[in-house]
Amino acid sequence: MGLQEHRSEIESIDEQIIRLIHRRIGISKKIFEAKRAEGKPISDPEREKRVLSRATDLATELNLDSGAVKGIFETLIRMSVTKQHELQGKDQG
Repeated sequence: MGLQEHRSEIESIDEQIIRLIHRRIGISKKIFEAKRAEGKPISDPEREKRVLSRATDLATELNLDSGAVKGIFETLIRMSVTKQHELQGKDQG
């Protein structure tokens, strides 16, 4: 397999990652609706800690840079929280 084939494989993986992020944000909308129905706040620091812990544990298990993976998941959590705040704003508008 040559350079171009490897690059094509990376591009395919990148597309899958982006589609998974889109899917994750879609689920965040459902989580927002459930939180609203249960009267729970958008931010859940304990849940965020558990998500980060699972991500860094798996990264360590797979011999990946756990700090970098933690940063990625912090970004994903921030994206989800931002989306939920946007949805909250639409409900109040």
